[in-house]
Amino acid sequence: MAHAHNHIGSGKRLFATTLLNVVITAAEAIGGLLTGYLALLADAVHNLSDVAALVLAYIGEKGAVHPATKKSTYGYKRLEVMTALISAIGLVVIAAYIFYEAYWRFITPQPITNPTLLLIIASIGLVGNFLSVLLLRMDKEKSLNIRTAFLHMLYDTLSSAAVILGAILILKTGWIYIDPILSIIIGLMILWSSFDVLKEATIILFEAVPRGIDYDEVVAAISGFPKICDVHHLHIWSLSSSEVALSCHISLAESDYFDGPEIIRAISENMKSKFNIGHCTIQAEMDICPDKNIIFNLPKDETS
Repeated sequence: MAHAHNHIGSGKRLFATTLLNVVITAAEAIGGLLTGYLALLADAVHNLSDVAALVLAYIGEKGAVHPATKKSTYGYKRLEVMTALISAIGLVVIAAYIFYEAYWRFITPQPITNPTLLLIIASIGLVGNFLSVLLLRMDKEKSLNIRTAFLHMLYDTLSSAAVILGAILILKTGWIYIDPILSIIIGLMILWSSFDVLKEATIILFEAVPRGIDYDEVVAAISGFPKICDVHHLHIWSLSSSEVALSCHISLAESDYFDGPEIIRAISENMKSKFNIGHCTIQAEMDICPDKNIIFNLPKDETS
């Protein structure tokens, strides 16, 4: 039940963060249009993408706890990965738009008007983004989805601070090229924040070995158990950003075959404690598998 309560808490914090960012986006968009400050508009567009990302994260969190069915036997655990991927791709598109606008601001620079309004609205954005970071900080390691939303908020907080600093510098120095330069920096920050999420989501969707798990170490750990002749058809993949699965065949001598359930149980416990692999499906076989897809097959005297 604790796991369910964690998801409920995460959902409430995501919902509160979404509402907060709707207000920030509206305020910054109006402020950017009224003052002509591209960096503030860029931050507003970034916040708009955050609203979409937070909505996707909320949907992903709700879907991830949906029970399995006869058609979806793993449930909907991958939904949070898919929504995180869509959100990260959206960040890349937003960054491209900001670069495009910054380019035109270099060619046709625009002065800032109504600096008082600009600083008030930019400060509202900074406070709102900082509160969003605090709301999501405690849940950021629970799923890729929440981590994506947290990264959105963290980089928005930094960009809001940069927007305020840039506005002050422009007002003091009159050098309006600070505006497009800051916008490009914000765009680069957005790209950086999206890269890690894109990479991890792709790894999960392609069912590759998760980051932090060494395939050869897993093979060595399984093959090191007594009575195992060989290990083959070993697959390691992620069910979601927080759950890892493993399947393999192990070959046992005929005299050891009836010890198979005990050996499988010991291997599963070892995989959980050593590699945090919580879903193990292990098939015991009596003979050496004729398939050439054998990972480990050494005589017993060479493994000691």
